[in-house]
Amino acid sequence: METLGTLLQIEQDIRQAQSERAVEFIAVNDTCRLLPYRLATLWRTGHDGKPSVRLVSGLADLANDSPFRQWLDRVIAHAMHDDVPGKPRILDAESLPEEFREGWAEWMPAQVVVVSLPTPKGDICGGLWIAADHPPGEAELALLERLAWAYGQALWAWRPHIPFWVNWREKLDEQRLRKRLWLTVLVVALFPMRLTVLAPAEITGKDAKLLGAPMDGVVAQFYVKPNQPVQAGAPLFALDDTVVRNRNEVALKSLAVAQADYLRETQKSFGDDDSKADLAAFNAKFEEKAAEAQYSADLMNRSTITAPEAGIVVYSDPNDWLGRPVQTGERIVQIADPKRIEISISLPVNDALNLEPGAKVKMYLNASPFDTVEGVLTQSSYEPFPVPEGFVAYRLKADPLPGEDTPRIGLKGTAKIYGGWRPLIYHILRKPLSVLRRTLGI
Repeated sequence: METLGTLLQIEQDIRQAQSERAVEFIAVNDTCRLLPYRLATLWRTGHDGKPSVRLVSGLADLANDSPFRQWLDRVIAHAMHDDVPGKPRILDAESLPEEFREGWAEWMPAQVVVVSLPTPKGDICGGLWIAADHPPGEAELALLERLAWAYGQALWAWRPHIPFWVNWREKLDEQRLRKRLWLTVLVVALFPMRLTVLAPAEITGKDAKLLGAPMDGVVAQFYVKPNQPVQAGAPLFALDDTVVRNRNEVALKSLAVAQADYLRETQKSFGDDDSKADLAAFNAKFEEKAAEAQYSADLMNRSTITAPEAGIVVYSDPNDWLGRPVQTGERIVQIADPKRIEISISLPVNDALNLEPGAKVKMYLNASPFDTVEGVLTQSSYEPFPVPEGFVAYRLKADPLPGEDTPRIGLKGTAKIYGGWRPLIYHILRKPLSVLRRTLGI
């Protein structure tokens, strides 16, 4: 009963130990209460699986370069080749190679007891090398076996945190799991997914009429506000007509002079043959001045631009244009039907896909990010062009699906364009391979 009480007391001390070092100290110093010995050594296994002496009974520390420790490390590594976890064994000098017998005779008694410390997983976290003066009995070996399991479990509980990839590496060592993992990776890599690309987009009027400057000049006045509905023929804006008005007045004066000269020569031609010969020249000059007067009048009439059809007027702000010089053909406003819209997309060249008309398009509006406008691709340009955002892009156009709410012209957002189906591995490697080809030319 005294022996069993000692065993239970040692196990309780192990459970109440506050550190791994405390468990090791109990293993080399308190085991003698059940199995008397001269010397006890605790060794632990490292990451490489090799045993290394950690603690010796009666010593605070053991130098790494001491001959005794070096001999212990080598003899323990040899003795534990055929070890059974948790099962004590008795060794003597005759069971060891010749190279270890000299050290045995110097430091060890006739026999030693060795036992490994097993973990709950069945591994070995260390062991005890016990130099006893008298051979232990079967009862003492049975108690030592029980203590070995207790020491092993306690040291395993105090083990440091192992990164998760280490456990995965150990699991991958199993052939069946490795095959299943490779099969899963292959299935996931070949899983078909639809190619998609994101690009900035804007709601624009479908078949909108673009109105530009009919001639070089300066914008003088706007008759309508942005997004104002207008009818066909309503004036929209006017250019400064000072130059063309003065030119028209000069042309009218020149026309009047040419007309007077022509009439005078016509009257003189009735009695003067020389005047009759010059009549054709005065007539040509009169027609020239009449053409110049008509041209200047047309320019003056064109200085005021009117709406070619009914719709809303789309432009930025009158203050952005008033007093600004414009060139012939420069776009100023457009007339659009608010009920007929389309999605204009600027697809960057680096993100371009092989898109065909009929591809699915979804637009997420910045003003309403939870709502989408679904459409169908109708046009894709072949030639890219620079956009104000600072990149080169292809121009795409899409029509909203029937039944979709009609958003306001001018709203911006992000369009998601759907392409063909490709394996998942293609989605992952498409961008890196594209960059690699542009960089290295392969």
